Amino acid sequence: MSVTVLVEAAQLLTLADGPKDSPRAGPAQRELGLRRGHSVILRDDRVAWVGPERERPATPGAAEIDCRGRVVMPALIDSHTHLVWAGDRKDELELRLAGADYEQIFATGGGILASVRQTRATDDDTLLAESRARLERMRRSGTTSFEIKSGYGLDLATELRQLRVARRLAEETGARVRTTCLAAHALPAELREHADGRAEFIRRICSEILPSVAAAGLADACDVFCDRGAFSIDEAREVCLAARALGMQLRLHANEFGHTGGARLAAELRARSADHLLHLDDTEREALRAAGVVATLLPGTSLVLGKPYADGRALVRAGVPIAVATDCNPGSCALESLAMVLALACYGCKLSPAEALCAVTHNAACSLDLNHEVGRIEPGMSADLLVLATPDYRDLVYHAGSPLISQVFQRGHCIWAV
Repeated sequence: MSVTVLVEAAQLLTLADGPKDSPRAGPAQRELGLRRGHSVILRDDRVAWVGPERERPATPGAAEIDCRGRVVMPALIDSHTHLVWAGDRKDELELRLAGADYEQIFATGGGILASVRQTRATDDDTLLAESRARLERMRRSGTTSFEIKSGYGLDLATELRQLRVARRLAEETGARVRTTCLAAHALPAELREHADGRAEFIRRICSEILPSVAAAGLADACDVFCDRGAFSIDEAREVCLAARALGMQLRLHANEFGHTGGARLAAELRARSADHLLHLDDTEREALRAAGVVATLLPGTSLVLGKPYADGRALVRAGVPIAVATDCNPGSCALESLAMVLALACYGCKLSPAEALCAVTHNAACSLDLNHEVGRIEPGMSADLLVLATPDYRDLVYHAGSPLISQVFQRGHCIWAV
């Protein structure tokens, strides 16, 4: 048995004072359960005790870490990534910086389709190695739980390969991974010139890809890119209903390019999350709130693409629970540090630092059904924690991008320290 004590943190963010079985919204999203001068005992892979240092029970033989002048908080949870891909799209970076629009690049065969070509052509070992390197950098940046989507296959064989690699990443690193089948990411190049290509691809997804993925137990959820230039509301609904019949949870890329119906569909289907949401009106926000859908904001994509930021303040006022994620992907946002994206959610989406912290811990955990494992610091929870080299958690925003994460604990083991 291993025992570690994090001794007398200047600030301990427990996230233990609000609802635990559901995501937090409105004023509740600012409640971080902040304690001062508290210590945490880790026993094997679990949090065993939390309380004032003066009340700490004896722990003979324990490894002690002095956290005076430091913040202890839950490890980060990245609830929207496309982490498994091959190759890169650095050429598109230069095109965008020269003025090309994301939708223009996609329409000429770039964007998602470029990553599809590279991923299809890459062997499993290379795909795993490239993806693991990304995941390791993200873990060093404080993230220990991930949602990972497919979507750079657009055919049965490659979609299965992507999801298997995502599962292997969990097995080999110990990170928590929730997998999502995003076969409905784009219309594949081989069907784009066919009159019935769209209908044929939806048929393949519903009758071939999703059933095979479900039979192999490779996906926890299904996602659809429901937006302009991607899939319509009716197409997305058909895919989602097929996935739900197979026992998958639902997530949706929605309202990134306009009021294109994805948010309304997410509410109609009571999806676990609706993601992007750059364009929302009061009616759409109310529909998300009433349906209990988590609004997952991806401010890194707004930064990279030069798009407006989602209005986080309007979502808070409307009582919609918010998560924040990297959207780590090869084209529109290759950012890997969720700690940095957390700061962007404050500066761009106008969340407070406390709201953003909840968004990348408890609320992200709820959207992935991980809230009884991670996202809070209390006895019985997994010992996934961060120690920050600062006495004030707000420095993650105030000094955005600075190397403040001094230690990362995953399942009770320190996997990164500086």
